[in-house]
Amino acid sequence: MKNNVKKDIETSDEEYLNNNDDDCEISTKDSNISSLIPKLPNDEEFSLLAGFFSVFSDPTRLKIISALSEKELCVHELSSLLEMKQPSVSQHLKMLWQARVVKKRKVGLHVFYRLDDEHIEKIYTWGYEHVKE
Repeated sequence: MKNNVKKDIETSDEEYLNNNDDDCEISTKDSNISSLIPKLPNDEEFSLLAGFFSVFSDPTRLKIISALSEKELCVHELSSLLEMKQPSVSQHLKMLWQARVVKKRKVGLHVFYRLDDEHIEKIYTWGYEHVKE
């Protein structure tokens, strides 16, 4: 089995598509997959998850997440760091806040942002490590 996997990895995408027969005649009553059905999230949960991951699809938001993984910052500090206008950074922060990726804390006239919790930092770190491989 491992040899087949390695062979598939070594072939080009075109070769794989031309030589791989993905037609599989299995019904949902098959015991191999029937146990998976109750474990899968429902459509609403998949939709929420897709929305959550969509906030990670923008390079500017990823830069903000990266910076906030290091320390809490206000919008002016982020604007300066990213060399962007404050209203644009604020829009990105609003999206991140609505997706519960960041938290905000108001001190006087300043609003400070930080990552919502350690899960967000892990998602970012794991994604970054994955693309660096």
